[in-house]
Amino acid sequence: MLGPARGQGLPREKDVRIFVGFEQGGGADSVARAIAVQLQRRTSRRVIIENRTGQYGAMPGEVVRKAPPDGTELALLSSTTLVSRLATKNFPFDPVRDLTPIAKVGTFPIAFAVSPLVQVDSFKEYIDWVRDGDAQRHRIAVSSNTTFIEVLNVLLRRSIGERLEPVSYRGVVAILGDMRDGRIPAGVNTLTSLLPPHRGRRCRILMITGSRRLQVAPDIPTAAELGYPTLDMEEWFAFFGPPGMPAEMVEQLNRRLRSVIDDQEVVALMRPLGLEVDTGSPQELVALIEEHRRIWQARMAATGVQASN
Repeated sequence: MLGPARGQGLPREKDVRIFVGFEQGGGADSVARAIAVQLQRRTSRRVIIENRTGQYGAMPGEVVRKAPPDGTELALLSSTTLVSRLATKNFPFDPVRDLTPIAKVGTFPIAFAVSPLVQVDSFKEYIDWVRDGDAQRHRIAVSSNTTFIEVLNVLLRRSIGERLEPVSYRGVVAILGDMRDGRIPAGVNTLTSLLPPHRGRRCRILMITGSRRLQVAPDIPTAAELGYPTLDMEEWFAFFGPPGMPAEMVEQLNRRLRSVIDDQEVVALMRPLGLEVDTGSPQELVALIEEHRRIWQARMAATGVQASN
């Protein structure tokens, strides 16, 4: 139960708000809503999803860093959003100093997809298609992890002398609309956002990051298989709270969220999105954030992508 409780228990009368940095219909939103339904069933309060879109998907962190430290306002953030902090001046928050890491949700790869109007069946065919066309073919839609495109562009320049031109969007719904209508030929996003439309033939995923093919998408090759081992990336979602939360409350929230996320009904909802549930303690999440930062800094240094902080 979310309350009432002894000590630092959450106040029963307040709703729980989960802020998501992308619009309804995307992967982050789907993950948040699956968790919210189960969380509400197990508690005596409403759990409300609020979509706060903005650059990099960072708006939930900005909102929650100013929230009261009572555990009723949470941010669901993607590690792809935090990667953007490494190459972006004046990123609005530090995930450890300005927020309270609470619980990891699970892991997913990044997916590279093309419009159904682009007649290619492999990443190699896509690259050949780009090279044989005009500048419009180089455009690629991104909504959070712009650093991924910077690293990929370095690798493409080294191997074929070409680069892609990132076009920023606020979320995957607009990206899929423009891909459907042929206004943008390709896009990079979380697999959780692109796998359902891939199955619905609204886009075609040509490769994913990660160390292995996924059971839910066994026909999609990894970047490493295609000759891009530097793109062996595993990203994740996690919950964060406001700064200054009492340790007892953080541990309590962690236990409650993990019990919901690890529920087999929720796991079954996450798997078709390409998300592997993998929870942990607040301390493990802090360590993961630091490890993720080191890995990305090393990846950027190896490819010559400049970090701004």
